[in-house]
Amino acid sequence: MKHDEPLVSIIITFYNEEKLLSRCLESVKNQTYNNLEVILVNDGSTDNSLEIAKKFYEEFYSCKIITIENSGHAEARNIGIQTCTSDYVTFLDADDELESNMVSSCIDEMIVTKADLVICKFSIINSDGMVELTSGWKDYVLNSNKTKDLIPQMFTNGISETVWGKIYKSDIAKKIKFDKGLWFDDRPYVFEYLFFADKVCFVDKSLLKIHKRNSSITRRIIEAKRIIDCQKVFELELAILKKHLGDSKLKEKIAKHYLDVMVDNFLFLVVDKNKVIDLKNIRRYFKEALVFFKNRIKQEKINLAIKDKLLIRFLGLHQILGWNLSNQFFKLLKRKRIVVINKLR
Repeated sequence: MKHDEPLVSIIITFYNEEKLLSRCLESVKNQTYNNLEVILVNDGSTDNSLEIAKKFYEEFYSCKIITIENSGHAEARNIGIQTCTSDYVTFLDADDELESNMVSSCIDEMIVTKADLVICKFSIINSDGMVELTSGWKDYVLNSNKTKDLIPQMFTNGISETVWGKIYKSDIAKKIKFDKGLWFDDRPYVFEYLFFADKVCFVDKSLLKIHKRNSSITRRIIEAKRIIDCQKVFELELAILKKHLGDSKLKEKIAKHYLDVMVDNFLFLVVDKNKVIDLKNIRRYFKEALVFFKNRIKQEKINLAIKDKLLIRFLGLHQILGWNLSNQFFKLLKRKRIVVINKLR
């Protein structure tokens, strides 16, 4: 270990991951960076995951295991952050892998640039073990070195909204909490971190392997919780914006992003129509979310583009045409996006 290597915490939360946890921990063990603190948060597993974690604990030079009642990954991450004693922290899902030089490459860049946040690239691995795509950011953000310049990019896919694929300064990370129970808790966390931080740097290497799973949120059949949680995230992001900037034109980007999410949710209803158990109830949640969105736009005095206003009207066509005709209309209007969604399935 180099004497000038700062301590880095890797937080891994897990719930019933006995089939994949060993692979994840092996990738941590293989890191070329030596000054690591691994925090394993067992979120009430009932399988053999904890035994796998204990074996790793016995073999690794610096590891903590915390067991809690099943509370969801957000609460588990919060406990992990508050437990860490490091200068820097990163997150790793129990079904994914770090490349061996992930921590060393990112920390070297952070130290040289004196950044508060580093973002690396990651590879999406399909069920055949092949790289499906590499992501992390769009090339046009590479000239940015201030986190304030990245804030709008959260809503135009300029940077990844995931909490992994990044290394954070621990003292800043501890100021923010993941919202318990949310499926999409990464977005608000990263969004608020950008406000607290100042300088960002990028590592143009794919340093994580993210494995696609049929049980992931993006691939599973649509549920009411998806619609409910998307609405909650929209509200959280508006609240975070007001907290840090007050009234801002960025509201329009947040609203536009949520509109795109609502379109995707509608398309999930189209694609999953014959597979959803409680379709009538989920459609009711969608209708309520649309009414909520229209009301919030008025309340916040958000001025969307004409094409977006038309899209909102189109989303309500089922009230006039019925769901079947409205579905056919959207199949034509968003046929390219439906192709992408079908690939996720």
